[in-house]
Amino acid sequence: MSQTPERLTTFLAAYEPARSTADAPRRADLDLRRLATVLPDLTIMERLAPEHVIFRLMGTATVARLGVDLTGHNFIDYLSPVERARIDEGLAIVAQHPCGTFSVFENTYSSGAKMRTETLSLPLDGGSGKPPYLIIALQLARALTRHEAAKQGTITDTRWLDGVFIDLGSGMPDQSVIDRLSQTS
Repeated sequence: MSQTPERLTTFLAAYEPARSTADAPRRADLDLRRLATVLPDLTIMERLAPEHVIFRLMGTATVARLGVDLTGHNFIDYLSPVERARIDEGLAIVAQHPCGTFSVFENTYSSGAKMRTETLSLPLDGGSGKPPYLIIALQLARALTRHEAAKQGTITDTRWLDGVFIDLGSGMPDQSVIDRLSQTS
């Protein structure tokens, strides 16, 4: 599904050794040197409550795409109201189950720009050693329209194109959950 599989491979090559046998690697165990080429596209989020997912880190490419650093802000506030509950539930599954997700979206921004976004989301242990975990995500975007790349602003519409859950050793969510989350709005 990915248009940039080499970026995903780089991300996973740093994530997997840090994870070892744990459900989620500790943030401190990630080798940032191995992530150097993808750091601009990384985000780390913490789901504190339903529809309350705080950006703890935003890579420079993500900041440039949005035109603002949203570290400390609620990710859900920047999604279209129609998609908030579905995307929040998907993130909750990554943090609590735990498992991974790979999703492909077409986002429309308040500027009118459209971008194809691939997101690989995986659990990241913030220090508790047990769920709920933080979520580390590699977000790769490619402009679909000829708008200015920077300062896209709020995502006004999200169209889900494709995606899968990834078993990290704790099993998979029930198929009915996957089916429901994959339905377009």
